[in-house]
Amino acid sequence: MEEKRRFLGVLFECCRVYARVYANAERTAYVGSCPRCGKRVQVRIGPEGSDSRFFTAR
Repeated sequence: MEEKRRFLGVLFECCRVYARVYANAERTAYVGSCPRCGKRVQVRIGPEGSDSRFFTAR
């Protein structure tokens, strides 16, 4: 059975648009960019992290 891709939901305030940001291959961070302007975001994965699945990028 195929494993589902892990993601975070991110609201990019720059363009007021929502997008999914997926875990990188090493599973050390969630990385992605705004689908309109390309602004990059990176959220580290670690034991001190959050259980939240939705964030706002400013």
